[in-house]
Amino acid sequence: MSEPFRSLAEALRSFDDERLAQLLAARPDLAAPVPRGIGPLAARAAGSASVHRALSALRRPELSLLEALVVLPEPADPAALAAAVGSDPAEAAPFLERLRTLALAWGETEIRAVRGAHDVLRTPAGLAPEHDDDPSPDEASRRIGVAPGALAPVLERLAWGPARIDADPASPAARALLDAGIAERRGDALVIPRTVHLALRGGRVRDGLAAHRPAPSGPAITERIPGARDAQAVEAAFDALRICGTVRRWDDDPPSVLRRGGMAQRDLRRLAQQADAPVPAYAAVIQTAWLAGLLGHDGEAWQPTADWDAFRARPLEERWAELALAWAQGRHVAALAGTPDAAGAPRALLGEATFRDGARTRRLNLLRALHGAPGIAASVDSLVASLTWAFPLVPAATAVEEARALLVEGQALGLVLDGALTALGEALLAELDAADGAGTAVGADRDVDPREADAHLARRLRELAPPAVDEVLLDSDLTATIPGRPAERLLPLLDWTEPVSRGGALTLRFTAASVRRAMSRGADADDLRALLAATSRSPVPQALDYLLRDEARRHGQVHIGRAASFLTAEEDVLALFASSPHAAPLALTMLAPTVAVSTAEPGFVLQMVRRAELSGIAVGPDGSTARDDRGHTLRGGGAEVHLERADGPELRLAPAEAVARIREAEAGAGEDPSVTDRLLDAIAHGRTLRLGIVDGRGGVIARDAVPLSLEGGRLRARDARGAEEFTVLVHRVTLG
Repeated sequence: MSEPFRSLAEALRSFDDERLAQLLAARPDLAAPVPRGIGPLAARAAGSASVHRALSALRRPELSLLEALVVLPEPADPAALAAAVGSDPAEAAPFLERLRTLALAWGETEIRAVRGAHDVLRTPAGLAPEHDDDPSPDEASRRIGVAPGALAPVLERLAWGPARIDADPASPAARALLDAGIAERRGDALVIPRTVHLALRGGRVRDGLAAHRPAPSGPAITERIPGARDAQAVEAAFDALRICGTVRRWDDDPPSVLRRGGMAQRDLRRLAQQADAPVPAYAAVIQTAWLAGLLGHDGEAWQPTADWDAFRARPLEERWAELALAWAQGRHVAALAGTPDAAGAPRALLGEATFRDGARTRRLNLLRALHGAPGIAASVDSLVASLTWAFPLVPAATAVEEARALLVEGQALGLVLDGALTALGEALLAELDAADGAGTAVGADRDVDPREADAHLARRLRELAPPAVDEVLLDSDLTATIPGRPAERLLPLLDWTEPVSRGGALTLRFTAASVRRAMSRGADADDLRALLAATSRSPVPQALDYLLRDEARRHGQVHIGRAASFLTAEEDVLALFASSPHAAPLALTMLAPTVAVSTAEPGFVLQMVRRAELSGIAVGPDGSTARDDRGHTLRGGGAEVHLERADGPELRLAPAEAVARIREAEAGAGEDPSVTDRLLDAIAHGRTLRLGIVDGRGGVIARDAVPLSLEGGRLRARDARGAEEFTVLVHRVTLG
């Protein structure tokens, strides 16, 4: 069969619309902006930067085949390519086809890797980069054949390892390798030349294709009491909501904001202890609440945001659903908090230190792996093996961290238990896969419609959760027992008490300190008495009644509140502003006829004052005029305003629409192609162009050249009359 394609561009022209859409969905950078034809698309797909991004979508077999294509002489036939990875053409065919769909390889009987793959994969499969002094394949085989027999065990270990040898060059073993020509000195390192390394491997690039993904493994899960796992998952879900609710106590001693952002480790440990939760579980829930937009800071202390009240007003099941989706779609790994970063400093929770590119995609991939192994308590090692097959370029240490994080964070939210998905985890995965279409790796980073997903997940939690208990058992020892899952109206009891035990029943104890704490937050003792009278089977014990009355009598001798801004004005001016509709969002509290305070930050107060057509000026705590020399930060009467960038879904053109535009441009419709488009088309087809290069004095130097790549505003080309390569800025290039 003759080879039908002479270039990647010709191969892409054979794609139908569906396959082109798959390419653009898997490599969205190719469609931003939409290329003006197949030629520019091919040139962009072969660029080093785009290829580097595309490699993250490859699984172990596909990466192995691409590495083999980079190593083997081009073009390679399917049989030789399969043999280079220890496989056969039939087994390798589906993975090779995906490389073609991703435009990383092209050709049917004569297969080539795109140019960018050679630039990116400098050390494919651990082999050294090609070097001018590398021995020929025959010479490499001869060196292996005549090597001393004592080196055989060493050569066997080196065969499938990296080319760089971690050994002292002066050691006897290193000297023996140097003398035998197995290793060479390159700078300060000992390196096995590529041809010698291939000879050690018997001419293969990889020892096997690893066509099948390792499934999560571990002991089988047994359930002595039917439904016990569902009950544990539900309990964990509601406990996550309890932990989330403890942020209301931060007013007493709010956690501080680190200079580099995030929450200090000492605050994290302190708050976890106060919430009666393990630090990893607490960190997972709090970070999830932050990702959901429920927590923020003013530059000095962490506090609930304005969305907190709306969140608290929703039913419990819907609150959990919002947290579960925020965790699944987050790009942060809470379990990294406290671990050292590249500089050795501990990573802080609630900050960019726990951000990890690709974490969301890998988390979803692991959830799918657990779904495919039901009834198995998956071990961390098996999850790491499964993850590194799906993402072979991810460092092993990263895979271990994220596999452990999945088990810890998922268990804190009731989604994973003992290394297996719970019924709630299965429901979450179903929602994520519904948003992702067929649930393939392509498009695995898409966002979920929160309203539909919230409703479905909340409904699933309601189905699994036992009926809420709406009564409390009071005892004379100041304890209150809720015999089951507390109903919504019993949750305020948590603010008045200290927990004694949790489980099938919740036991709480009233103490003088807990009662004082509740009153300091604005809770009313009369409301508590009314709640207890309505929900208790017995009258309120006398000891509890005395405790509440005594603390109420002592409470309120000193009034303390929080204010971010203060306003001073003449009595009639302040009264006029307070009665205007512009003052409503400020929740003003009048301290005197001429003084008011607000919890809103000073910049917003100043804006409302000016909208009310009054003259306002920002002042500092001492009354002097506050100056803002940066134009976006305002100090005066309160804390500095701190703005953070919020990540949102990227606006991307639908692949089908991008394909339609490419087809239209390919057909010749629209404007004349630009210089960039013509260069990209020449790159795709390997054509020679007459380039005009503007020099530093304004003159133009004409040069016949073959454009090789166009990235970052720089054109790399090869002189048509020789092998010399040169690079020039695109804006200095003209075409005749």
